[in-house]
Amino acid sequence: MQQMTTAEKLAMVKSMMGITDTSEDTVITNYLTCAEREILTWRYSYGTIPESVPVEYEMTQIHAVLAGYNLRGAENQTSHSENGITRSFSYTDMVRYIRNNVIPLCKVL
Repeated sequence: MQQMTTAEKLAMVKSMMGITDTSEDTVITNYLTCAEREILTWRYSYGTIPESVPVEYEMTQIHAVLAGYNLRGAENQTSHSENGITRSFSYTDMVRYIRNNVIPLCKVL
């Protein structure tokens, strides 16, 4: 399996969210960068950090971006009720999603 480029990840996120223009490209790219850094520092906190997300965690990065982007404006809310409609979120933020789905590596000291 070949590693995805940032442009391919951006296109996938936009497709999954139904965004057809370029108005959110910078925001989504920033989310991708933040998710990448969190995945790498969480997974490789005790070793040499690679330059990019391993292929097996690319979809975790995509889903983390979706979780983070779709919660914009709902910071720190785990549930919300308004006009008889109740919403709750499986993951309260992008970092929590990553830490629940990325296995950190460890080493014996």
